[in-house]
Amino acid sequence: MDFRRLLLLRELADRRTVGATADALGITPSAVSQQLKLLQEELGIVLLERQGRGVRLTEAGEAMAAAAAGVAVAMARAEATADGYRRGEQAIVTAAFFPSSAEMLLPGLLDRVAEREGLRLDARLEDPNVQGFIDLAADVDVVVAHSVNGPAEFARPGLVVELLLEEPLDVALPAAHPLAAKAALEPSDVASYPWIGVPSGFPFDTVLRQVELQAGHVIERTQLMPDLRAMEALVRGGHGLSLLPRFTARGALASGLVLRPLTGVHAGRSIVLLARAEVAARPTVRSVMDMVHAEARRVLHDDLLRG
Repeated sequence: MDFRRLLLLRELADRRTVGATADALGITPSAVSQQLKLLQEELGIVLLERQGRGVRLTEAGEAMAAAAAGVAVAMARAEATADGYRRGEQAIVTAAFFPSSAEMLLPGLLDRVAEREGLRLDARLEDPNVQGFIDLAADVDVVVAHSVNGPAEFARPGLVVELLLEEPLDVALPAAHPLAAKAALEPSDVASYPWIGVPSGFPFDTVLRQVELQAGHVIERTQLMPDLRAMEALVRGGHGLSLLPRFTARGALASGLVLRPLTGVHAGRSIVLLARAEVAARPTVRSVMDMVHAEARRVLHDDLLRG
């Protein structure tokens, strides 16, 4: 079936005469008649019948014209979709988060995405090392990554690296702990206590190694936990101190823990947004990246309000 002929039938149904249809399409009346005759032969059904000096659609012709309207809508949508992709638009943006960044940013980000009709965010959780975050940028549109060594650690040709926020890493301890009375803690204060550490290679372990160097004392790591919530639970149970990211550990304060800043070492992590340059240039991806930045600003604002 030739869809162009089917759409010609739809025009005739709307305009009622062959002459008006020909004028609208910029072709001759004989060309309209010829194409409709070929359509009837293709379908094997009568679409038109004589009415005075003109023609009218049969019941089958009216039904096929209605079907042609559906085809026209589908074609228009397909053309609009193709135009959108040529402009760099897309319906689905994929993103990778490490777990605590998802907790911090993803709920609000999904709310923002929901306000954009026709857009969906497909998010997944990953928690690799720095190179692993960079590698993920080849598989998803945007990556939320973190490093204790600053955004420059991610710098690569062709990779967009945008700082979202700097998050302090605070010492978490039970409210009844002797160190809880101090407003800030130094390496010499904490090095002699047992710690809930992280597996070797995890970013937070770099900070503990700085503490050891500054204090001249090897820290006892009683447990190595890759999960922040497990670390909180062990600290709450009195099994050791731990480093927790300030913005995502606020919930722990309600469960009896306190957070104290650690001075004398660089105790913080940079949370960054990564995307391949050609991907970040797509309008839809860029808009989602801007939404992530807006959520990061909200996190910082909320932290200022909490003091």
